[in-house]
Amino acid sequence: MRIKPKIMFPLFFLLLTLTGCWGSRGINEQLYIEALGVDYKDGKYIVYTESAVFSSIAKQEGGGAQAADSPVLVGREEGDTLTMAFRKLEKSSQFPLYYGHVQVILFSDRVIKEKLSEVISHIGHDPLIRFTAWIFGTSEDISDVLKAKSLFKQAPTYKVLFHPDTMLIRNHSVNALSMQVLLRNGNEPFGSTIIPNVKLVKGKWREDNDMPVLPTINGGYVLKDMKFKGKLDYEQLRGQEWLTKEEKKNKLEVPLGDTVVQLEVNGYKIHLKEPVRRELKYTIEVKAKATIDENLDIVPRKELEKKIIQKMKKDIEQTYLNGLSIDSDIYNLTRSTYRKSPSLVKKYALQNDSLDSVKVQVQIVHAGSQKYKD
Repeated sequence: MRIKPKIMFPLFFLLLTLTGCWGSRGINEQLYIEALGVDYKDGKYIVYTESAVFSSIAKQEGGGAQAADSPVLVGREEGDTLTMAFRKLEKSSQFPLYYGHVQVILFSDRVIKEKLSEVISHIGHDPLIRFTAWIFGTSEDISDVLKAKSLFKQAPTYKVLFHPDTMLIRNHSVNALSMQVLLRNGNEPFGSTIIPNVKLVKGKWREDNDMPVLPTINGGYVLKDMKFKGKLDYEQLRGQEWLTKEEKKNKLEVPLGDTVVQLEVNGYKIHLKEPVRRELKYTIEVKAKATIDENLDIVPRKELEKKIIQKMKKDIEQTYLNGLSIDSDIYNLTRSTYRKSPSLVKKYALQNDSLDSVKVQVQIVHAGSQKYKD
């Protein structure tokens, strides 16, 4: 079938006007920012950016040869405002900065205490930064945290900061926090939101002859209505391990010889005791399943379950009191009450005895090679 010349000419003209991808940039013509850091000191905002070489990531994820070392590029600039600091950093860069790949946002403790709402608002208005970015706080030098390398000389995106949802599921008292959750829960007038705290640790791991400095999570910064209330470490927040909507698989060392138990929390419920008379009273119910890792003294099952329950209840009650010491409702007892009966939480404040009862059920479902009799 032949196409008539009067039809071919318009088609040829249209092909010439197609733009294609002439304005696109190659992967090596931009700096892809993977992490942001913000500090505030002496009236100045200090911003940090972390970038990695994409070729090293591609080699590792594609199964190619591993790079001898995966470099980390950290930028730093300061200004009277956040906008000025970012603009100065962009001017000093050798390539345009692209923020569409930001996965981590790290705040100094000074920002969390003094400028959190302002900084979050500024970052949230950037159309390229996604609300799925993970949020952290630190009292360490932000540059040192961003420069910390991954084990086995892997790309920086293999650090705990980039995968907190999988790393914090075991033996941690705080949960991973995204910017979306921070904006949703952080502005609630009742209850608390916890920003995980990053701490640098050295000497726990050895890679050949080196002992790398690694970022770890230890406790967090407690917020109420986006205001800083206090900082609690892991031990002070241990009750949080058992009261979380995330599935947790935590190790619990029971003080009976060398017994070590692994607990998987199935869920918890909070009940307000009604009718309310002059004070708020809450009951917490927790259910968990346990497996025994070590039980060298062969403690009877019923006795062991009793000890586990005592330990969990003690953790929950102590963390509740630690929260009250900084005027914080760590377990968000009042948040659900506020939604149903706002007048109650406006009229009555939490007291030391407002946590009226903690009920814990534990079932040992697997004991390894040990045989328990009922």
